[in-house]
Amino acid sequence: MSLARVSRIAIILVLVLSFLIVAGCGGGGDTTTPIDNTNQGGTNPAKIYDLFPGVTMYGVDRTYRTSSFTDDPKEWDPVFDLISQARSSLDIAVMQINRQAFVDALLAQSATAHIRIVTEKAYFDNPVYRPFYQQLLNPLRNNGNIEIVTDKDGEPRLMHSRFMVIDRAKVALGSYTWSVEGSERTTGDVLVINDARIADAFTNQFNQMFSERKFGVEKRDATQHSFSVAGGTAQIEVYFGPTDGLRDILSAELDASNVVIGAIQQFSDLSFANYVFNWLSGNGGFSDPANRLMYLTVNDIGRYGDADENAIYQALVDGMTGGGGGGGGAGQDGYPAGFLINDLPSATWAQVGQQMNHKYLFADHAATNNLPALSVGSMNWTTQGFTLNDEVLVVLRGQVLTSNYHNYFWMQIPNFGNDTIARDFREDAQISLMHPFVTNMADAAVPRDPALSDLSCGLIFGKITNFRREVTYQDSDGNFQRIPIDVQFGVTGQYYFGGNIDEYVYPTFDESPLSNSGNNYMFVVPAGRLTVGCVVVDGNGEPIEGFTPVTKTFDIGPGGVRNINFTIPQYSGDGGGGGITG
Repeated sequence: MSLARVSRIAIILVLVLSFLIVAGCGGGGDTTTPIDNTNQGGTNPAKIYDLFPGVTMYGVDRTYRTSSFTDDPKEWDPVFDLISQARSSLDIAVMQINRQAFVDALLAQSATAHIRIVTEKAYFDNPVYRPFYQQLLNPLRNNGNIEIVTDKDGEPRLMHSRFMVIDRAKVALGSYTWSVEGSERTTGDVLVINDARIADAFTNQFNQMFSERKFGVEKRDATQHSFSVAGGTAQIEVYFGPTDGLRDILSAELDASNVVIGAIQQFSDLSFANYVFNWLSGNGGFSDPANRLMYLTVNDIGRYGDADENAIYQALVDGMTGGGGGGGGAGQDGYPAGFLINDLPSATWAQVGQQMNHKYLFADHAATNNLPALSVGSMNWTTQGFTLNDEVLVVLRGQVLTSNYHNYFWMQIPNFGNDTIARDFREDAQISLMHPFVTNMADAAVPRDPALSDLSCGLIFGKITNFRREVTYQDSDGNFQRIPIDVQFGVTGQYYFGGNIDEYVYPTFDESPLSNSGNNYMFVVPAGRLTVGCVVVDGNGEPIEGFTPVTKTFDIGPGGVRNINFTIPQYSGDGGGGGITG
């Protein structure tokens, strides 16, 4: 199937949160907020997803979701703590090393553990990176305990795997980049698996590269792939590229599912793109796509991408804008269509250079066994990533492993009005707010300013305490009067990337005692330094003078989350009597 055909297919592509959040990111202006990147070890303020005992997932973002800009900080770097845990051996596969803190940590640990490193020849030979490798190989500093091996051919084929095996008992992998640029300007994840069987599978792969000097297609598929965990209720599968057919594994995840959620740093493989579009459209032997949805976050990097990548992204946009509107109407060719997709970055965003570096795919398996799966690793959806590079792909199968990382936003908060708002906002919920996107979705359960589609955004939520549906007071004639009341929010301030925010008044919140007994609220705001005002209004949306507006000022970064509570003041209207009553 040609790419021309791809661009004509109406695909069902939505970001995580399409049900609750139709908001975007990006931003204007020409300045960024100063970033504190000193928190590399020590105390861990970051959110950790303990999937089950022995498996932990970290989301890492040392640029925007720091403790200064979100209630769910992710600036802690788990890599240094993992290095420090090694007592006898540390095997590391990493494409590039140019981060002094990383070098220092390895040199310090060489006093305790024997460290073997496999890396990419193109970077090892690069004079910019060479000084960092020379420090590691210096016998006066490495205690005679650090060895480095490179692949044989250099670019364009890459040793792109990223993992470490600690004492042959624990494995760390994921999309978070350990280089100085990657650690400061990308978001990613780190998966830690404490299981000697799985560590042995990674050691087998490492030894093929380090000891046998085999890379890429020279390697053997000689690894145990499937491991039963959590008392047989879950399974972890381990695969390596290019020998294990990683494209086919992801394709099989689509085949088994009706709903797929993904985030990918780079998508340029035409074969997998056409497979995705056929799966969405029901072409190529696939069944009726009526219940099929894909929620995908991608980095559309415009002129920085190659021709295939831009063609795929354009096909996504064409499918989106050519489809029927409003989240599920019939699109072109009669397929259902409801879309959100990253927009081309603004000049400011490109200048900032921050990228989402995740590489995960959740599949619900609703078309087969209903046992969901989450695929994570180092591999981008590129032809090189699928067929040439050394890569890692780990599949977590079963609800016990997948639920704490990927879950739909509305599964975490099935009814945010009934006291079920939680601080645990999913990683894919937050990254979907971080980057700009366009959409043909007409409705959203969370109010937002339509202009936010071009801005970096965050999410605020909380409770409105001391709120009642009516205020009762005694007027100057001694008569009791009742006024139905509601609440509106107004937002002003300065965008994260500079520029003033014109005040936007959000619609009134859900004040129903049935659907919102806890008087909760939640909505999307532009990232930046904000002042949010909570104003009591009458049934016509007009402010009631007897209530003093309550304001809160705070900072929120792109993809950040803030828990902001408001307390309605005592009514001081006509006659001064009464106060608020139900």
